[in-house]
Amino acid sequence: MRVLVTRPREDAAALVAALEARGHEALLEPLLTITPRDKVDWPQGREAAQALLITSANGARAFARLDARRDLPVFAVGDASATACRDLG
Repeated sequence: MRVLVTRPREDAAALVAALEARGHEALLEPLLTITPRDKVDWPQGREAAQALLITSANGARAFARLDARRDLPVFAVGDASATACRDLG
């Protein structure tokens, strides 16, 4: 069976591998392209943040790329974002 995978390329590898392991042909056609930014205009007072709310694995990767802090508690909305946060420290 052919299966269309529309996840962003960065998030599709595990799903594509699982589908192919089950004998399916995975066609990867991302609907979104994640483009990392080199710089962010952080909101005033961000240094005083006491925790992070992460809504996606992409958000976790973006924060980790642009901020060295790893001591903030994280509230993740799902398993994938929680796993990404753990993997990123």
